[in-house]
Amino acid sequence: MNLHAAAPASVDLATIKGRQQAAWASGDYAVIGTTLQIVGEMLCEAVDLRSNQRVLDVAAGNGNATLAAARRFAEVVSTDYVGALLERGRERAAADCLPVTFREADAEALPFADASFDVVLSTFGVMFTPNQAKAASELMRVCRPGGKIGMANWTPESFIGQLFKTMGKYIVPAPGMKSPALWGNKPHLETLFGAKATIAAQSKNFVFR
Repeated sequence: MNLHAAAPASVDLATIKGRQQAAWASGDYAVIGTTLQIVGEMLCEAVDLRSNQRVLDVAAGNGNATLAAARRFAEVVSTDYVGALLERGRERAAADCLPVTFREADAEALPFADASFDVVLSTFGVMFTPNQAKAASELMRVCRPGGKIGMANWTPESFIGQLFKTMGKYIVPAPGMKSPALWGNKPHLETLFGAKATIAAQSKNFVFR
């Protein structure tokens, strides 16, 4: 299976990614992101994170999973392609006296060597990449053999998944683009990661308050 499969020629991924990056950088998403903090804690428990493991948080936003991993004494690198969000994560880490390395990086082109990390995490981040196959390939590449990739993704049936469908009625997606909510579907994950990964998925409820 070729995880680097090209997207349809009609899709201008660079333009789409640029628009996404501008959207995430506008306003103050960190305020919203903080309300999801419990998800990062639950994800670290789900992957049974241990001290001294080398951890990469991809599309980390303001750092919920990053900080959760650092609290478990892991060696954490936190990445996002929006510098303003990383800065908020850096402020939170400093306030909690947690050692974290922050680095701007694109989830579809991670600037790390093969097999660099024991655990790779993402909470509601990588699922928004335009080229899903390429993003999955990058997560696999930087994770060591026998390591773990832990993700929290909205499902198609969830409130957010239904919100995506409603938005799609008024804002037509670019031709060939796939819904981010597909990352919350186990068969889709099996397609993205292929036979090289053993996929385990469990549904959890998150209450918006």
